[in-house]
Amino acid sequence: MNDIFHKGEYHIQEVMGVRKSADTLSSNIKNSIPSIAAQFLENLNFCVISIALKNTKQFTFIVYDIKPFITVIDDKNIVISLTHHTYIHKEFLLLNNAPFGFIGLDFERKMRIRINGNVNSSKEKLEVSINQIYSNCPKYIAKKFLKNELKIKDKQKVEKLVQINSEFINLLANCDTFFISSKHNNYGLDVSYKGGKKGFITVISNDTLQFVDLPGNNLFNTIGNIYSNPNIQLIFIDFQRGDIYHISAVANIIENKQEQNKTLTLNIKCNEIILNKNGFLLEYEDI
Repeated sequence: MNDIFHKGEYHIQEVMGVRKSADTLSSNIKNSIPSIAAQFLENLNFCVISIALKNTKQFTFIVYDIKPFITVIDDKNIVISLTHHTYIHKEFLLLNNAPFGFIGLDFERKMRIRINGNVNSSKEKLEVSINQIYSNCPKYIAKKFLKNELKIKDKQKVEKLVQINSEFINLLANCDTFFISSKHNNYGLDVSYKGGKKGFITVISNDTLQFVDLPGNNLFNTIGNIYSNPNIQLIFIDFQRGDIYHISAVANIIENKQEQNKTLTLNIKCNEIILNKNGFLLEYEDI
């Protein structure tokens, strides 16, 4: 049995009938940074990061800039500058050797890379040691063009929402992009990109969302984590307003069988919704 995967990932791979292909693809998961990945990281202008505390609480946020903000120190270590970022809860700074998850995304070239490892965090930077690194296929990435400037806005504001509001519902109706972070107690954090046709996320009630997990690389890192630990976090970006929705939630996996095809639906009950106004100053346009 391949020790790259944990029992939750194995279970979902078995359910979806992709165990052999997942084992084959596992060779793409490296424990050090290939040179081509180093070049990609050092030219990124956008990533989503999740950090966990020892009590398993985690928080997910975005780091971005016009210019590159990641420095590759060697094949095991990177430093991420925190010059521009969305809201970070103060609990998640000044940590040593905390679990770390990362996805770096180039919207224009439709390329992404995932990392998990450990981090020492401060107010200025994140020092990351890498356990696993691998690239993902470009499937479902909504191509966007970056305007090479930062929009000048008012100071960031943070507020908690009691429930899903009308502005968020309108955002979801036009949403083609969001991010989900999950955690396994022994295998660490994972941050994943989710994309689809606009409106692929359904609002079930004032605290519940639902979407079908579209087939991707067949590794099922996120769904496997959720099978083992249903606590997740979601990041939604309002690219027009520059607002960010940070959502802490519990996910339930629903198996759907249609003739020979099998799909998985995630039913997501939102426990906490944090609205970060003016948190994202990069301007993207859909292509």
